[in-house]
Amino acid sequence: MPDRAPAKFENRQSPRQRSYLGGKLVYGDYFSLDCVVRDITTGGAKLQLPEGQAVPDKVFLVDLKTAIAYDAHVVWRRYPLVGLAFDHQHGLAEASTPHLRILKQLWMSSRERGSN
Repeated sequence: MPDRAPAKFENRQSPRQRSYLGGKLVYGDYFSLDCVVRDITTGGAKLQLPEGQAVPDKVFLVDLKTAIAYDAHVVWRRYPLVGLAFDHQHGLAEASTPHLRILKQLWMSSRERGSN
């Protein structure tokens, strides 16, 4: 039996890529928490959160592998899993605004911790 619904029942605009990538959710006054990106498409992602952790409707997802920050909103919650839809994406390598520079600093500090 296939593990996913036939394509005609799929709501995604693009196929999902199953993954197990490190991510960081950022919201509020730059509160951040680590998460796992379980799958990702060009339009959104499924995340696994730490046990007992809730998130607000609007967040930034920082992809630690690609240095991209996604401005996103929550479309479903089945804790510890959460589904996001991406509104915009920002390359952190060329972060030009104060807000994006803070996200870049979070990304860089996560990479430094991961390399130890």
